[in-house]
Amino acid sequence: MSGKRRMFEAASDALIALLGLNRPLRFYRAFLGRINAVKTVQVRGTAMRFDANAEPHLLRAELLETKEPETLDWIDGFTAGDVLYDIGANVGVFSVYAALHRQCDVYAFEPEAKNHACLWANAHLNGLDERVKTLNLALHDRRAVEYPRMQGQESGAALHALGEPVDWRRQPLTPSGSQVVLAYALDDLVEQFGLPLPNHVKLDVDGNEARILAGGRRTLGNPALKSLMIEINENDRVLIAAIQGCGLQLARRTQAGQGEYADTYNMEFRR
Repeated sequence: MSGKRRMFEAASDALIALLGLNRPLRFYRAFLGRINAVKTVQVRGTAMRFDANAEPHLLRAELLETKEPETLDWIDGFTAGDVLYDIGANVGVFSVYAALHRQCDVYAFEPEAKNHACLWANAHLNGLDERVKTLNLALHDRRAVEYPRMQGQESGAALHALGEPVDWRRQPLTPSGSQVVLAYALDDLVEQFGLPLPNHVKLDVDGNEARILAGGRRTLGNPALKSLMIEINENDRVLIAAIQGCGLQLARRTQAGQGEYADTYNMEFRR
């Protein structure tokens, strides 16, 4: 956290205490509920509004156009009415972009509760309650009750683990907390609940990719799926082979991280 941010939070805490805004009274709760920060950004000619009440929310909004331009390029190739499954949607910046900029129907999967709440808020801020369907569940290789292991408590955080407490490199993770969430195999979810088949899939789940691919072979192997974008280690031959086994071939790869994440790539696969 920056020095300016710490000073701001300290001053805010002092003001709240001075005015008694931390008292559990209806008036104060109503007043605080009206303090609602929203960030409007222009991305490739489209105006989008995002919840900015936490620093990670604000950063994700401000960096949307510059952090992963290859992902925006990929989305720009979609056709209006295409169905996108955004798996590991976090707070939904790419879901909102696909729905507003390309008029796609989006199913956004996010198991972590705070991230899902912000994901829905971002869809709502842009009038996308119907076009962006937010699902607070995990995808898996089976139906189960699972436990997201939290890397951090702040909304907008990433690199959480699902199930066993190991990070995306399969190293031990000491979680800051855990939640409980329902998990489904993608094939079961599509077939039992009648979801439309995806035309595109964005998969960014920080370590749970193998189980999702195993539970979605029929869906991902269906000719309706045109492309898949996944963030993985460049040397993860098992995952790459699993994707190719669904009839998809690597079309482009772009380095997604720096430093310890320098071996992480966004890989675009096409049928």
